[in-house]
Amino acid sequence: MDKGFGLSVGAFTPGEKKGAMRLYPAAILTILVPAALICGAYIGRAYLDLLGSDSRIIVDNLAYLLCLAAVLVAYQFNRSRIMMASFGVAIFYWAVQRYLQVSLSQPDAWQGYLAISFALPVLALYLLLLPEKGIWNIYGFVFFLAFILLGLICVQLGPWLPEANAAAAEYYAPRPAQNYVLSLGVTLLVSLVALVGIALLYVRNNEVEAALLGAFLSLYLVLALLHVEHISASMCTAAALCLLWGLIRSSHAMAYRDELTGLPGRRALNEKLNMLGGNFTIAMLDVDHFKRFNDTYGHDVGDEVLKLVASRVRDVGGGGTAYRYGGEEFCIVFPRKTIEDTIEPLERVREQIGDYIMSLRDRNLRPARTREGTRKRGATRVGSDQFSVTISAGIACRSDDHPDTEAVLAAADNKLYQAKKAGRNRVAY
Repeated sequence: MDKGFGLSVGAFTPGEKKGAMRLYPAAILTILVPAALICGAYIGRAYLDLLGSDSRIIVDNLAYLLCLAAVLVAYQFNRSRIMMASFGVAIFYWAVQRYLQVSLSQPDAWQGYLAISFALPVLALYLLLLPEKGIWNIYGFVFFLAFILLGLICVQLGPWLPEANAAAAEYYAPRPAQNYVLSLGVTLLVSLVALVGIALLYVRNNEVEAALLGAFLSLYLVLALLHVEHISASMCTAAALCLLWGLIRSSHAMAYRDELTGLPGRRALNEKLNMLGGNFTIAMLDVDHFKRFNDTYGHDVGDEVLKLVASRVRDVGGGGTAYRYGGEEFCIVFPRKTIEDTIEPLERVREQIGDYIMSLRDRNLRPARTREGTRKRGATRVGSDQFSVTISAGIACRSDDHPDTEAVLAAADNKLYQAKKAGRNRVAY
């Protein structure tokens, strides 16, 4: 049996101990798309000389066009971090084209290179750590102003560092290795930011982190391989494409994923049902007496209970995929499975949820009379400060009586009603 967790508002992810955080190892796979874009841009760079003059003009300005597109899309979806990153990529590309198309042995070029190379990891770290608060509000204004101010500070501080002393000058000297331009100091700073980005990706499980990390690594390659022909045009284009990809993926998540539980939502379920063919089984689940529980303790505590249930239903196994159906209801789709295949995993989930002991820390939310509170919430009371919730489920599969997904879904819902009528905390099939 798991240890209890506090149901105070904003406590922590259900199923984890207090102070712990949920990690998403599979989230690292989202970096594969930005990595593919970077590799494709680097390979394509070698063929730019084959293009005509008109095509070259388009390619040389493609990064600007893509950044503009990213800004417009970010504006539509109210994504401040991607908008700032898009502005940053465009300014970075302009600065490289304007100041770094000559030998770094020239003082002005070297000063510009130091300024840009120092600003890149610092601003990337700022965007990675920044919470998403939208654009048109006080947070968006302050964050954007801080982004500009931080960039100006880095531009001034970068050239000054090598002048501080001989050790700093050696630390930030160019070309520490053959065919590699970036200094040792900035390389270490870039490595640190990359590690922070990967860690945030593990924790947040958000495509925006992968997009920002991909754009950052693209621009890093521009500075590290500045001697390579066409590197700035190809890698800045890749950076803008990473940001656009992150916007598309995050907007897809907004439409298809339930924000509270993190499960795929009703729209994703409808698409899945439309694609089903052959044999399949559908299970409908909901939390017993959830409305009474919600009315007694409030929606904030009820949300924590839904997160608990979602965390268990998500790992149902047996080839099933869980969806948030609506309210306290969940739906699990088992393609190519019979009812007999789904009973064991569903019973296991039901037992896990029923055995999970929860604690309510805010005594002001508890009814004055313990017996009355237990009756109202419809939950099993374990101790004076502890209780558990239960779920009921109904299962149905495709058959001659239920030839399509709508009929199977209705049959599963009817079985769920039978489970409720039979006393709840059970699976009917």
